[in-house]
Amino acid sequence: MSRPQRRMISLPTAHELTKGPDAIRLHKKRDRFFFMTYNLLAQALVRRDMFPHATQKALRWKFRKQNILQEFLGFAPDLACLQEVDFWDEVYHPALTKAGYETAYYKNQNKKHGCAIIWRKTRFEKVEQKTLEYDEHGQPTFTTGNIGLMVALKPLKQAAKNPDPNADMVLPDEDDDEDSGANGQDVELPGGILVATTHLFWRPDGSYERLRQASILLDKIQEWNKDLNYTILLGGDFNTTPRDAAYRAMTRNEMPPQQVPNLQKWLEDEVDRVQKAEADAAEATEAAAAFAAQQVETQQNGDSVNQLTAQTENLALGAPENEVSNGTTTSEPKNDLPYRAPPTGIILPKQASAAAVSAAPEKDTADLPYRAPPTGIILPKQVNGTTNGDSDLDLAALPRTMVDPKTFKDSIDPKLQQLAAITASGEDAPVVAPLEAFTPAQDLKAAIESHPRCISIYGQYETLTKDDPAEVNEAAAAQTAATESTASAPPAVSTHGEPTFTNFATWFKDTLDYVYLYDQPIPESGARLVPLRLLEIPDKSFLGHGLPDENFSSDHLCLMVEFAILPRP
Repeated sequence: MSRPQRRMISLPTAHELTKGPDAIRLHKKRDRFFFMTYNLLAQALVRRDMFPHATQKALRWKFRKQNILQEFLGFAPDLACLQEVDFWDEVYHPALTKAGYETAYYKNQNKKHGCAIIWRKTRFEKVEQKTLEYDEHGQPTFTTGNIGLMVALKPLKQAAKNPDPNADMVLPDEDDDEDSGANGQDVELPGGILVATTHLFWRPDGSYERLRQASILLDKIQEWNKDLNYTILLGGDFNTTPRDAAYRAMTRNEMPPQQVPNLQKWLEDEVDRVQKAEADAAEATEAAAAFAAQQVETQQNGDSVNQLTAQTENLALGAPENEVSNGTTTSEPKNDLPYRAPPTGIILPKQASAAAVSAAPEKDTADLPYRAPPTGIILPKQVNGTTNGDSDLDLAALPRTMVDPKTFKDSIDPKLQQLAAITASGEDAPVVAPLEAFTPAQDLKAAIESHPRCISIYGQYETLTKDDPAEVNEAAAAQTAATESTASAPPAVSTHGEPTFTNFATWFKDTLDYVYLYDQPIPESGARLVPLRLLEIPDKSFLGHGLPDENFSSDHLCLMVEFAILPRP
């Protein structure tokens, strides 16, 4: 099955611009551009268990890189935001440079993939570039490594000699004249565009963190744009469904009454959980260290016992002066022997540690940390139970050399495995901090709403396709339905007018990717951007149980919008 054709769907704003009372006749190169956002699915994240329906060919990097570039260059956007980009230096940067693009790329130093903004060098020139590390601002709940990238661009004058890569996608009422006015004078160029992309936190339980990151992103865009005063265009994988708090705050769609209070409750519970887990991990570390030290002492004692056994054998064979006339040995204790045997049978050194010096042979030894089982191996008391009444950790499951909590993942005890996940350093690790260090969820929502509303261009998609849906492949749909699978299904209906999905992975299908314009007057130095058309989302019948496949090499679908770019009126 070949890749389905994806139509460009006209938007109402295009009709208003070209057919209304103040209609404008668009120049096909100068007055419009194609903008794309695309999560490429980093090869570092490709795992067979995550994409069980994909063929081996579909998951191979040799195939994927060619297929992604072929799709991208086939659409030939003038400006694009890319996420989950790895092999940047080896593959994408040289290929895009050869195709006539200039680029900006950034990734967190602990990540294998990052974000890129690329633009056709015949259309735009870079004015400024900024980057953002969310973990470095405010108090994060997780160590995410998520970043933002911003590039300020100015349109360039267009000449007739510059070929138009999108000549087959023009509107019918566009002129093909050169970039000059009626008297041969240069026409006024539009103002600048501040383009921003991001890849927000991915985890299902990360709604608070995404709200926090979205607030930081909008704050930083405002800060960066203060002097530029450009028009703002956002594109990226926000990892927010249309039901997520970050999406609803950015677009001003109404939230359920309990959505923000529930986020605050989650934050409070998460802080308590992480703090308790940290305390448990510290306790387990201390117990494991003590256990390891005792094991070393036990080994040393065992070596001494072996030495003592050899000594006593030599004494029994070669010391006739200790025998009496009836052939029996004397009961006089050997004061020069390093060990004594108390009545309990526990082997203790004569010079015991300070904690055990007071343990006389006749004293009850129930409180001693070790016992001697029939095998003669010295083990912790209550091997199959707990060794500390205040802890529910099974220290018997600890490897004997285990001291560092990072090694708890090797334990067979699920609780220790959980501690390993909680105390692990690096990407997605929870951050330990007091509750007062975190910004309340209500304050994050208010901070987002202090900025201009974000208009989602694909927020019109449901209305636009209601009476003219995407092509359906009945044969492919029947074949998919006949194949048993545990794959998830996309939502039955869209939310807030968005497509029902932009991500179509085996285990998750929903809308995560967006193209946003700010709902505000045209900035003094900014361009006038009017959305004209958007790229269709293929019907799910073409996508089987999940992407990637041999047609689409990412689990995300690219979004593309054609904009008119004009001077301020």
